[in-house]
Amino acid sequence: MARDILEVTIVEKESEMMYRMMLLAGAVLACAAMTSAAKADSVSELLEKGIYTEETVGDLDKAISIYEEVVAKAAADNLLAARAQFNIGQCLTKKGKKAEATAAFEKLINDFPEAKQLVAKARKFVPAGLPLGPVPWVDGEVLQLRFRMTTGIDVGTIIYTSQSAELEGRKAWQVGSRTLVTIAKMNGFSRVYADWNTFLPIRGVFENSLMGSCTAKYTGNHVNVSVTGPDGKTTKKEFDLSKVVYDNEQAFDVIRRLPLAKGYKTTLSVLGMFGAGKVDIPIEVQGKEMVKVPAGEFECFKIHLGLVNQTFWYATDPHRYLVKFHAGGVDAELTTISKNKSGELRRYENKKLGLALTMPNDWYYYQAEKPLKKKHEAMVTLLDPRAIAKCYFFVGKTANLKTEKDNVLRTWADAGIAEASNMKKDLKVRENSWQVRKISGMPALSMVADYTDGKNKMVEYFTYVAAKSAGLKLKFGMSAPKDQFDKLRNPFDTIVDSLKVKQP
Repeated sequence: MARDILEVTIVEKESEMMYRMMLLAGAVLACAAMTSAAKADSVSELLEKGIYTEETVGDLDKAISIYEEVVAKAAADNLLAARAQFNIGQCLTKKGKKAEATAAFEKLINDFPEAKQLVAKARKFVPAGLPLGPVPWVDGEVLQLRFRMTTGIDVGTIIYTSQSAELEGRKAWQVGSRTLVTIAKMNGFSRVYADWNTFLPIRGVFENSLMGSCTAKYTGNHVNVSVTGPDGKTTKKEFDLSKVVYDNEQAFDVIRRLPLAKGYKTTLSVLGMFGAGKVDIPIEVQGKEMVKVPAGEFECFKIHLGLVNQTFWYATDPHRYLVKFHAGGVDAELTTISKNKSGELRRYENKKLGLALTMPNDWYYYQAEKPLKKKHEAMVTLLDPRAIAKCYFFVGKTANLKTEKDNVLRTWADAGIAEASNMKKDLKVRENSWQVRKISGMPALSMVADYTDGKNKMVEYFTYVAAKSAGLKLKFGMSAPKDQFDKLRNPFDTIVDSLKVKQP
């Protein structure tokens, strides 16, 4: 029906009706403007009444009630509502209700971000981040955990480090991790610089051999994130945060410093991996349990992380060691607690085979107790500081070590090259790279080969060692991007050259 009338109008009285419609629209708009103005005046007067009640009369409870009414009625005027919400926080502060006042100021920050001046004032009344206790770790602490499947098979390791540092003249804590997951062929590295006093993040780096890399720069309540994917493409993101957010890669350390106790609950806000934005993770201490791991037996707080559905066990003693966690069908158990000291070397020792070697203190090693493959007496992964390369050594027993004239090293090397050629594209040995060596008096042979992995130019580096008196053969290997190879070769050779084999 309406459509018929409109058609007649357009045909017969177009000019007249258009004029009337314009008048009607103008009247409606004028009416709406007057109504809005009246409402604004009313809410404004109510706000003034609240201020008078608070500051002149001194009736804080009545003032709070009026301010709450303003917040409810001033939905169309966020600045008035924000002012009322700020005053609620002030009244609660005067009443000595600190926790409720903090909640009121947080509500202002979260609900009225456009009221920037009031938000800035409110932040002064809100504690910076979660209520953290004293630092539980010693400077240079290293915690190494072993990943196990539910079947008990070892599938990798994660290493957490904590040490003092300086960033741009600013004293800071440097916390991070080094990860290896063998079944996924994944190497990972993270590092976060956090303010020495507040523990708020300053810079964050996360690198993963399968996912790419991410860097985050924190400035006040602003975060700049740069993400580079496996394809090499980089995207940049920016976030304005209404409340304190920690870096995802320091979350483990933040939990260690919380006032943990049975029944304790809080929410940990983190910047999600690869710039996914703010993620709020509910945390609850479900109780205490005794937990036995390779590093010992500990009384622990059992902590459940909502949203991600993970469970962590932290020691109840002042060290707050991460003793165990369960995530995604994998358990991680604490194996060693150590400390990095400047200039000291890390030692690997296999008493069963009678061999040992040393490495820089920012290199680590992992040896599976129950390896997936059992053709070697020992398989050890060497973890470089930035997860750039894949480094390892194999140990096997052999009777084919009668004399050096037998040239068994070249035989092993040729066999190794043939095996690698089946797995690596365009593998080609650098003919001038063959090097006959002596390692702790034992004959050794090294060589370098180039290959491609997708679009990446890579280098494979092998060293074979014949421990004749012990009846052992050793193969050291490193696979690295071509532009990183020279930088990593020296520390890797230092590790290889440190090899000691016990004479029978």
